[in-house]
Parts: sequence; C-alpha cells; structure tokens
Amino acid sequence: MYLMLPIVELAILSGLLSAAVATVGYWRCQSQSRLVRYSFISTMFAGVVWAGGFAAYLLADPAYSYHALTVMWIGAIPYVSLWFVFVLAYTGHDELLGRSTLGVLAIEPAVMLGVAITTTSHGLFVSGQTVGLVGRFESVVPEVGPLFVFHLVYAFLLANIALLLVVRTLGDTDPAYHPQLLAIVVVGGVPLVGPLEQLFELSSATFGLTPLLFSVSNIVLLVAIGRYRLFDMLPTARNRVLSTMEDGVVLIDDEGRIRIANTAARQQLSLPEPVIGREAASVLPCGRQLLQFCSNEELPENLLSTRPDGGGELHTDRTTGQLRPHPSGVELLLESTQFIVTTEPVPVETAVEGQLLVFRDVTTQREQELELQAVIEHTSDVVLIVEPDGEISYASPSAETELKYTQLELVGRDVTTLFHPDDTGSLSTELEAVTGTDEVVHSQYRLKTGDGDWRMVETTVRGSRSTPTTDGVIVTTRDITERYRHQQRRRVMNRVLRHDLRNDMNVVVGHAEILVETLDENQVRHAKTIEQKASNLVQLGEKVRKIDQRLHGRKREFQRIELSRVVRQEVQSIHKTYPNASIRTRLEDVSIWGDTLIRTAVTNLIENAVEHNDRATPEVDIVAGYAEPTGQIELTVSDNGAGIPEAERRVITSGVETPLEHISGLGLWLVKWIVEGMDGELTIKNKETHGSVVTLSFPPIEQAIENTEDTMNTASGLNSTLASREESNPIQTTTRSTD
Repeated sequence: MYLMLPIVELAILSGLLSAAVATVGYWRCQSQSRLVRYSFISTMFAGVVWAGGFAAYLLADPAYSYHALTVMWIGAIPYVSLWFVFVLAYTGHDELLGRSTLGVLAIEPAVMLGVAITTTSHGLFVSGQTVGLVGRFESVVPEVGPLFVFHLVYAFLLANIALLLVVRTLGDTDPAYHPQLLAIVVVGGVPLVGPLEQLFELSSATFGLTPLLFSVSNIVLLVAIGRYRLFDMLPTARNRVLSTMEDGVVLIDDEGRIRIANTAARQQLSLPEPVIGREAASVLPCGRQLLQFCSNEELPENLLSTRPDGGGELHTDRTTGQLRPHPSGVELLLESTQFIVTTEPVPVETAVEGQLLVFRDVTTQREQELELQAVIEHTSDVVLIVEPDGEISYASPSAETELKYTQLELVGRDVTTLFHPDDTGSLSTELEAVTGTDEVVHSQYRLKTGDGDWRMVETTVRGSRSTPTTDGVIVTTRDITERYRHQQRRRVMNRVLRHDLRNDMNVVVGHAEILVETLDENQVRHAKTIEQKASNLVQLGEKVRKIDQRLHGRKREFQRIELSRVVRQEVQSIHKTYPNASIRTRLEDVSIWGDTLIRTAVTNLIENAVEHNDRATPEVDIVAGYAEPTGQIELTVSDNGAGIPEAERRVITSGVETPLEHISGLGLWLVKWIVEGMDGELTIKNKETHGSVVTLSFPPIEQAIENTEDTMNTASGLNSTLASREESNPIQTTTRSTD
C-alpha cells in the first residue's frame, strides 16, 4: 500500500517543516504564556526528532535499526502528551496545568521511554527480529509488546480529549476566528493516525501515512501562523473580551487594522466580510475620525457635525454616518441607528497592542427619552436635569407655569441659585451624594420664583444612574406651600387648644369648687355640673396632648412585642380598677412587630368594654393567637354591653367624621391610629344578641419586619426638618411647643 509513497523524502520533509514551524512559532508566540510557548515548541521539536529517527530507521542497516527506533521513540512517545498540554493552554484551561497535573502527565511518557529504550532486555515494548519491507526499504520489523499497545491506547484517548477541547472552543468562538481553530483541529487529528494504524496492524511498529500527514499538518500550521495570526491572540482571550461586551466591539491595532470585530459590531455597523486585517478607516463608518478619536487626537470641528443634517462620511453600504460630541465619547448617527462610541484600553490577556472601540446602541434609549420628554411636558411637577457642576441642562415646560421661569432662563443656570441661601448647602450636598449612583433623596426647601415670590417645594433628587435615559441628576420639585401652611396652622391650633384650653378650664374648675362650698343645697347641683364638665374638658385636652405626643412625637423604632404578655399585664391592672368586672382570657404565646404603644391600645379596648357596659356585671372575653384562615396574629376583645352604634362603626371604618356621624371620645381613634401605624387593622362587629367584638389584626412578624424595612427605605428623607430656617424667612417656620 505504501510502496508508491516517497516515504523517506516525506519523513525528511516533515522534519524540516516541523523545524520551520518551531522557529516561526517561537518568534510569533513571544507574547503568550510560557506554557503555550514551551509546549508548542517542544511538540514541534518532538516531531523533528521523530521524523529524523524514522528516516534513519528506514535508511539504516537492519543491524542498527533498533538504534534508529530508539531515536524515533524519543520523539514519538512524548509527542501526544506535549500536544495535550499545548491544547489545554491554548483553549484557556491554564488553571488545570499546575505542577501536580504536569507531573501526572509526565509519568506515562517517562515510563514508556524507559521501557522502550530497554526493550531489548525484557521485550515488554517490542520484541522479535523479523526482517521485512517498510515501504520499499528492508528493515527490522519488531513485534509489539503489551506496553506498546497500552501506549497506543493511551495516546489515542489523550489525542481525542485534546481534539474535543478544540472543537468545544470552536463552537464558542466568533466565526471570524474559526480558521485558526480549524488548523489546530487538523494538526490534532494527526496523532490519531498512528495508533489506529498500529491497532489494526499489530504486527508492525512502523508508520506509513504518518510522514505525509505530518507534512500536511505542518504546512497548515505555517499558514495559520502567517495568514491567520494563530498566536496574535488566543481564542479564549478573545472570548473573555467579547463575552464581557454586550455592545459592538472592534479592536484596532497600532497600525490601524481591525483585529477583532464581534458579531454585534458586524451586524450593527454592516461591516464587510472578511473584515479582520482590513484598514479601519476604510470599513468603519466615519472611520478616519474614529481613528483620531482612538488616538486621543482632537477632532476637527468641520468633521464633527452637531446638526442632524450635517456633512457625513459615506460608508461601504452606501449609508452616511455622522459624528457629534457626547460627554462619554462621541455619538455616531447612521440612518436608522445611533451609537455612543467609547474607547477603552485592550485587556492585558489579549496580548495585542491597540484600542477597543465600543459601540453602544442607544437607539431605543433615544426613543425612551422622547417618550419621557412627552410625559414630562404633561406633568405639573417641575423636572430639572442637573450636570455634575450644578448647571441645569434641561427644564420641563411646567417651569413656566409653576416657577414663573422660561426654559431659556433656567438652562445654563446654577440650580442652587433658585433656592434660599440657607438651603443651598444641603441641596449641594445631596447633588454631590447622588451623582454617579442610583440613590434617591427627598427633602423640602424654599424656592424663589421668577416673579419674586417664595414657595415651599418638595424636592426629589435622583442619581444619574437611576434612569437609563439621562446622564445627569434629575431634580423634581412640587409646590407644597399650601399644604405646609396648613400643617403649620394645625400645629399652632393644636398647641392653643391643648395649652390655653387646659389653663382656662383649670380656672373654671377652681371657681366651681369654691361655689360648691359656698352655695346653698339647691344651687350646688348646678355648680357641680360646671365642675364636672370643666374637668372633662381638661381631661380631654390632656388626652389630646398625650395622643399627639405619642403618635407624632414618637420614633418608629419597632421591636418584637410579646402580645400575650402585654395583655396579661394590662388585665391584672384593670382588675384592680374594676374589681366587679369579669374578664376571661384565652391567650397563645404570640408576638408582633411594633412599639410599646400597643399597650395603650390594649388598655383602651378593655377599659371601653368595661366602662361603656350597661350590665351590672360587665363580662369581657379576650382571645389572642394565630388565625389560620387569614394567617394573621389577632387580638379579639368582646363584651356583653350595649354594643357600638352603627354610625360610630361606619366612622371608624371610613376614617372620616362628619357633623352628623362622629365618635363620642378619642379612645377608638387612638386604637385605630396605633394599630395602623404597626401595619395592622381594626375591625368592629356587634353581636347578634348583646355586646360588641373588636378585633386587632397584625401581620406575622417576619412579614411585618420586611414591610417596615421597605417603608422606611422608601420614606427616607421625607421628614427633613426646617428648624434652622427661622430668621426673617419668606415662609415662616414654627417650632411646636412641648406643652
């Protein structure tokens, strides 16, 4: 079969080609890791040794054939192991090639070499002295031994694993780089031929087709190194670069040639094929200007058009591209798409000098900006976009109606000049804090309108990363002057009612007590009535003061509250005050997430059930536990009294009092406010026979903790104080009395 092949000439040619590949590869893979360089060059030199030994084996006298075979085995036995190490390094599995792995891989070739060199003494590798024809040459044809078969099987499996690694990398790599990997596949297939040939012809230890295939594979390697830049950048390095880039990526070397163009860049920019190795200036839209941009050169003003209809540069697909400035780089406008183009240094692992051009498609973003602008133009809130230096770059049309400024008057102005001098420091701090983040800060500030009026506004400052449609900080203002003044008036009136009413009623009570002591028996009844009503008003004012302090002056520092324990303690206390009342409890050990105000709510419920009971012996049943149907923690207080009127139940359910429907007293209101402040719910029902049932429902403690954290995060900054803004302010602030 092999008689027609010039087998010696092919062996010598394959050796020379291997030496050439080793030499060229040594110079071209200088920038690669030591594993890549040394494993590749060692593999090629093993091929040189094998080719030289095989040629000597064919030409030598049969008496010296074993000496030539020994030289051939020195090159052939470690060849597959060296190639396997190279493939692992080339495909990016360097982490597997530690000292222990390399040591394990060296065991088989080292043992086999020792066995092959000493085979004449034991015959485990090859044996026999049969003389026969190898090609057209008469040589010793040894018989294979068991360890020779083992080596063939081992080499066959190892070569297949290496081939699979390359094929896998081929599937994960950009199609532009498939020629390099296909060359590796071709070369990696050659080691499979020898084991297959030997396994099917176990009587011969020679290689017939191998010299021819080695010559072909070496030619393929030379082409891959020279034409397809086999070692310029490894496929895995390319993958690491491209996989981290969702946008179009083009790598331009120092000579202005395209070395990488991922699939996104090829499709979005309509790049011609093949594009690798082409001049970037000739294939990229606005290529000459982009090369200047890569080199950090200042672009000429006449080439950087800021008008949509400005002069552009003709692209290879006959479209026209235009560039215009952008804070992040330059903006490239094609007929149907827009890109933000930025330049980045090439990652170290690519081992290629040059620059990366990243093309981020912002077409959708621009459309979103137009939609956002349409929404902004129809809202009454004023929206400002502020640059990092505080300059306003955009103002919504509502600024003219709400702030009495035109858009032209605001754009280019420092945003802090709109606010009161005492507020500018806090605003500047907020702007600086959110720049480059996605944080949101809420505050209240005083703003001077275009007609000289001062208004109180609620501001929301959103970081530049909170929305993809803008690069600046978004400041939204809403006029809350009337709401603020209403709250201010309410605080003042509450203070007057609590303080002045209490003082005056105390005077009335004092005089009524004197009248009771001095008037005759018929007149005392009227004086006692005055005293009682005045005392009730004093107590009412005191109760309002305490409610306001507890509900509005408290901090929402929630904790785990053992509800059953609180109920037991309050029941014991009320038993002492109302010894005639019958109070029964059925309590599970349950806890809620809240604050100590729950004790006040529990006390009010039990006291109401006893005080407003029309029976001789008030009976109160209290149940606390986990309600299976609702999944809530429930506290139920039921009594045998007259029940709560329907009108009062409607008021407490709707949360609104009217002149015709209102609650007599503040107890139920206090309970409702406390429970709702803990994310709970108050429900009231009357029994069919006699009495009422009041139920407090709370979420499970884990859910309540989560809800509280979400609420506190959302409300962060909403309660900013204005205590430092008192001196001759355009809008007066008021501090509430502690009385």
